[in-house]
Parts: sequence; structure tokens; C-alpha cells
Amino acid sequence: MNISVKDKTNLTKYILWLPIVSVIISVISILIVIYITIENNYKLQKEMIINDFINNLKTTTKQRIEVAYNILDWLYKSNLDKKNPKEATLKMIPEIFDKVKWGKKGYIFIMDFKGNTIYHPNHSLIGKNRWNLKRNGQMIVQTITKAVLKHPEGAFVEYWAYNPLGKRPIKKISYVKEYKPLHIYLGTGVYLDYLDKKLLQKQEENRQLYINLFKKILIISLIILTIILIITFYISNKIKNLFVNYTDYLQREKRKLFIKANYDSLTGLFSKSYFLNLVEEDIKKIKNNSTKKGALFFIDLDRFKEINDSYGHDYGDKILQKVANRIKKHVRNNDLVSRFGGDEFVVYLKDVDKDIIKDVASRILNEIKKPIENKNGIINYVSGSIGIAIVPDDSINLNTLIKYADIAMYRAKEEGKDRFVFFNTKMEEEVKKITKLKSDLIRAIENDELEPFFQPQFDKNDKLYGAEALVRWRKNNKFIPPFEFIPAAINLGIIDKIDLFIIEKTIKQYIKWKNDGLNPGVISCNVTMYQLEMTDFARDLKNILDKYDFNPKYLNIEVTEESIMKNPEISISTLEKIKNLGININIDDFGTGYSSLAYLKKLPVCKLKIDRSFIKDLPNDKDDAIITSTIIAMAKSLNLGVVAEGVENKIQRDFVFEKGCDYVQGYYYSPPIEAKEFEEKFLKGQYGSK
Repeated sequence: MNISVKDKTNLTKYILWLPIVSVIISVISILIVIYITIENNYKLQKEMIINDFINNLKTTTKQRIEVAYNILDWLYKSNLDKKNPKEATLKMIPEIFDKVKWGKKGYIFIMDFKGNTIYHPNHSLIGKNRWNLKRNGQMIVQTITKAVLKHPEGAFVEYWAYNPLGKRPIKKISYVKEYKPLHIYLGTGVYLDYLDKKLLQKQEENRQLYINLFKKILIISLIILTIILIITFYISNKIKNLFVNYTDYLQREKRKLFIKANYDSLTGLFSKSYFLNLVEEDIKKIKNNSTKKGALFFIDLDRFKEINDSYGHDYGDKILQKVANRIKKHVRNNDLVSRFGGDEFVVYLKDVDKDIIKDVASRILNEIKKPIENKNGIINYVSGSIGIAIVPDDSINLNTLIKYADIAMYRAKEEGKDRFVFFNTKMEEEVKKITKLKSDLIRAIENDELEPFFQPQFDKNDKLYGAEALVRWRKNNKFIPPFEFIPAAINLGIIDKIDLFIIEKTIKQYIKWKNDGLNPGVISCNVTMYQLEMTDFARDLKNILDKYDFNPKYLNIEVTEESIMKNPEISISTLEKIKNLGININIDDFGTGYSSLAYLKKLPVCKLKIDRSFIKDLPNDKDDAIITSTIIAMAKSLNLGVVAEGVENKIQRDFVFEKGCDYVQGYYYSPPIEAKEFEEKFLKGQYGSK
């Protein structure tokens, strides 16, 4: 068969164009595949960025409402003593809320359930009723109000909002929450078309990266078309690696963000927010299956603060890590463990009965209190107190369960620590009583219901040396003794306010006596360990002295031996600052706090007060007689003065003076009495004349 020249030419063309066409088709196919891959990846990234951004905005709005709620609650409570607290609060809202910065583009609106605008940054809307406000066929205010009524504790609601650019209404999400005392609700929201500029910029940069890559591939493919088979393989391989690496990078970064957001960086346990979400999911399952139960443990470490302060935060962190690992050892794989903050841990046990709960709690407690050795070889011990609330027996509301478990945990501490306690309704009633007592005590300070009583102190010649100021609470014209409220004040963390209040009031009374020409001698005031742990106590004391231009030599500060020995190093530091103000310091209740002689020599004190427990049976109790004599002898050897408390008869008085005691106080002379009676009896009467 002969082939013509024309056929050869055509064959040559075919041979020449066949690979070219094949390569072009291959390149186009590859570019199409790459383009589709790029577009799909781009859409996934865009969706992820938008979802993350909206979720973040929802969290932000929720936090903003909580801040606004607390401000409103504070305003209302600060007006409770007024004739019409609601009206007073509503009047103050615009002024206060206008001053608060709510973040970029953030704002707060407040409305009542009739559609009246209580507060809006656009003051022209305040006072208007927008109940029938309608956009895109939606009754806006009614939609929001219904959401609040359905979810008074807080809810997100989506609706058509006013467009600040003047165009058609746009979608908006607001978080709203009812403030029940005023029967109003607060809200804040974000427009759905607002996205973070930085995220959009990054999104656009990624898109441009892909576009540029697409162009380069196309250009390179066209330039080296003659060797396209090799180049195509090379480029396709490069592109594949690029996408694989980039996808791997995105996955790694996503995993890092997930871990950072949902796990505690120190212990590796679930973060608080992630833990609560997981527990909430299980509670929903329990609601649908009443045969199942869950248990929430609230765990607080005992003595952790003491160890943390003594050995430093690095060692404290190691203890928290060890405790976290010890807790995880005794729960099942499907149970949840979280560090709530500080030395607090929370455990949630799924699908359990009471026997399992007790067993797990016991094993956790036993594991926690195993010895822990620090880098210097010193062995330390911590223990735990656990409060337990049961789902659904105690509640199916997560916040309520946490509150109940917390209440039970504090009961475990009160009962001696290193134990677990189940919540019961009586505990909540007791907490309510304590909360009311705290409120009453704060109000007592504000209403000037607390006042000092004075118990005189005498030397061996029955000459008035001074007096100890002891707090009393006058409520409804009756005096409440300190043992009924001082322990509660210490536990509630308001004893510092009471101490400083009584010191200031005592100084004012002292100055009045001096101005009247009377000589009250030296006044002693009590402070607690809580004050010693506060770094600014000496400064507060100095401010009071300066305020009244009071000579510090007429003021003694008394601290119990037990308080000092709880943390002697901190006590020494704080007491030194007080001593430097010119104030003398007495150790109260001496003999009950187990002071070491080494610490006693370091403490900047001038007197020891022998505890009344050693005085009451003198001189018949030989042990008390020996202890009292020894304390007096030791004090004299250290050049310290001695005061005997609780002297009730002449025999006791004569005994302690015979042993070398400097001053006495007690019912033999007088119980603590009001300032007016003290003045008449001891400053103007027979003792005052000596």
C-alpha cells in the first residue's frame, strides 16, 4: 500500500498534533479538577470562618448581657432602701448605661413586657412603645418579648432589624434576658452581615493565593507544552502535595484551637465551658430516660493555699497536675472531669447509682491524700472535700446542680474536710440564712448598728490601765452577742469591714472622752487572721490614724495566737508594719495556739494575754496554775507584759498578780459594757478617780 505525500503530511500533522491535543486535554482536565478542588475548599473555609465568627459573637453578646444584668442588679439593690426602688432604678439606667463601653459596635437595650423602651443608646426611642413595630411582615418587639417569656434566664432570638445604611431590613441575632425584680428585660445583638475584617482579609488572601496558583499553572503549562507530559506530572504532583500539606496544616491548627478552647492548659482536663456543654447533653438524655441518673462532684482541695503560699506557685501547679491525674484514675472513660479554676475540680459520673457514687467518691478522696514529695524531698499532704448533687433527684438544671454541689462541698469542709457530702434541701435553707445574715451585717455597718462595748483592765493597785473594745450588734433595740455573728462574718469574708469599722468607731469615742477631760488609758482592739493576710491592712490602719490625728501609743491591736500561727511568716511581716506605725501588739488567747518559742521571739509583740480557760479554775486546778505561772515567767524573761483574761473573783485576781501579772480584766470588775456606762462607772466613778 502506497502512502501519498499528502497522507504523510497529514500523518505528520496527526503525530504532531496528537500529543499536543492529548496534552491540552490533559492540562484542561487537570486545571478543571484543580479549580473544582479550590472552589470546594474555599467554600468549606468560608463556612467554617463564618460559623466560628457567629458563634464567637453569640458568646460575646451573652457575656455583654451578663455584665449589663449585674450592673442593673447592683443599681436596683442600691435603691432598695428608697421609697420607690423601681422608679429610682429606672431613672438611673440611662445615665449609668450611657457611661459603659460595650465593645466595638456593642450596645444594650432594655424594654418592659408591654413594648415600652426603657433604655436605648438612641435616646429618641426611650419611653416609646414599639409593641406593634413591624418589619418584613414580622412583629419585632412581640417576637423578642415572647422569646424572653419562654426563656427568662436568657435566649437568642433572630429577627429583622433596622438597617443603619437605610436599605431593606437585615437579619439580626440578639441575646435577651429577663430582670425579674423590675419585670423588664435586657438585650443586645449583632447584624448577621457583620464579619470581622481581619477574617475577611485572611479569607481573601487565601482566595488570591489559589487564583495566583491557578494562573501560574496555566502559564507554565502553555509555555512548556512540548514537554507537557513531564511537566504535567510534575505540576500535578506539586499541586497535590501543596493541597495535602495545606490541608494537614489546617487540621493541625484546628486541633490546636480545639484543644486550647476545650482543655485546661495546666492539667489537660476539660475546660469549664466544654465540660458544661457535655454535661448539658447528658442531662438532656436523662430527661428523656428517667431510669438513668448522673452525679456531679464539686471537689475543693484542703490546705492547698497554705502549701501554695509556702512553696510557690510552680510547686502548687505540680500538685494540681498530680491531683488531676489521680482523679482521672478513678472515673470511667465516659465520665467527665474538669478543672473549674484554682484548686477546684468538677466530676460528672454518667448512668450511676448511689453505691457507685459513694465508691468513686471514696476512692478519689483516698487517692488525693496520698503523700506528694517536692523537689527538696519534703513530703506534703493535701486532701479533698467533695459535694455531690444527683441528676435528676436534686435538679435537672445545670447551674442549680453546680450550686447544690458547691453548697454540699462547703458542708463537707465544715464537718472536718477530707470527706464527701450529698446535697439536701436543708443545706440550701441554711445557705439562704447565711446569705441573709451577710446582707444584714453589711446593712448593720451601713446603718451604724455595730458599736464597741468596753471591758476595763486594771493593774494590781486597781488603777485603770485601759479597756478592750469588743463589738456588739444592736438590732431592733436588742444586742446580739459576737459569738452569734463573728464566725459567720469570718466565713463570709466581711470580718475585715467589721474590724476596721469598730477600730474607727472606738478611736472616735476615745477622742470624745479626751475632749471631755477624761483619761480612758490604752484601748485594745481585736483583728483576725483574715486581716493579717491582707497586704493593705496596715495602710488602712494608718489612714484611720491620720484621719483623726490619733496618737498610736494609746491603741493596742490584739491578734489571737491561733490566727498568728496559721501562717507565722505572713503574720510577722504584717505585724511589723503595724508595729512601725507606733501601735503596740498583744497576742490574745495565749496558750491555745501552740506558738513555738522561736516564733515568739520573732513576733513584734509587747504583751501576752493569758486565755481565760487557764484562769477560770485557779488556783484549785494545779495544771492551770502551773501553766499560768509558766506563761507569766516566760513573758517576763522576754520583756513582755502580761494580761490575764476572764478573772471572775478576788482569789484569781490575787493569784495572777502574785505571780507577776501586769493587768487583769474580767467579770470581777465588769463585763463588757456600753460606752456611756463605761464612762460613768470607770472614767468618772470610783475607779476613774484613782
